[in-house]
Amino acid sequence: MKYFLFSTLFLLCAFPAAAQGLNDDPDVVYVQEFSEKPIKLKVAKAGWVFSSKKGGRKRGALQVNSSVELVGFTEKAYQIRGKRQNGEGVSGWVSPAALTAKDKEFAKKFKAVFERQIVVRELIASKELAIGMTALEVSKVLGRPTKSKVRRTAKGQSSTLEYIDYEIENHYANFRDPTTGGVYRKLTHQTKEEKSKTVVEFENGIVVAIEESEDNGKARRRIVAIPVTFFW
Repeated sequence: MKYFLFSTLFLLCAFPAAAQGLNDDPDVVYVQEFSEKPIKLKVAKAGWVFSSKKGGRKRGALQVNSSVELVGFTEKAYQIRGKRQNGEGVSGWVSPAALTAKDKEFAKKFKAVFERQIVVRELIASKELAIGMTALEVSKVLGRPTKSKVRRTAKGQSSTLEYIDYEIENHYANFRDPTTGGVYRKLTHQTKEEKSKTVVEFENGIVVAIEESEDNGKARRRIVAIPVTFFW
């Protein structure tokens, strides 16, 4: 039995598929957005493969008991790559009712993943943090952390990431010219001063607390559902 924890698996950028110029339909959640490994489903019945998520031209019927690779999905349809009844390859959109998996609640869980990813996309686009995010989702908002600390116990792993924004402070002093007697201002040194700090706490890879030194007008902290666990 193989377990997938859809957690800190963002690769390349917030939306890897879109970054490559492929699979960039904003109404579709793509597997590449949340999983580094392909997701395979089994064909339970010979469902039709359509050219678009809303139907369109039929491209053939799926070969029963064959496997298909999930590419992306909406709440009602799955984009797949698989085989027709004649054994030829086919890609397109099918109904979840034509597919099955060891996890009998896969359709319900993919719907939950879809709803979560749409919210996460909006948060990343607006540079907002939320309780329930993964570490890599946080990195798409804040970038690389300034400091990190990890603690492992028998109950799991906790970690803290700090994101500190610094600004350079110039320091000056007045000097008198011994020849002319004139007073002038001279830069003596520079220091790096902390402007703001955000501390993000994680438990088992999920954000559980956020602390900011400056509110930045965002007093209300959003919460997203934690990543969904599947088994195959």
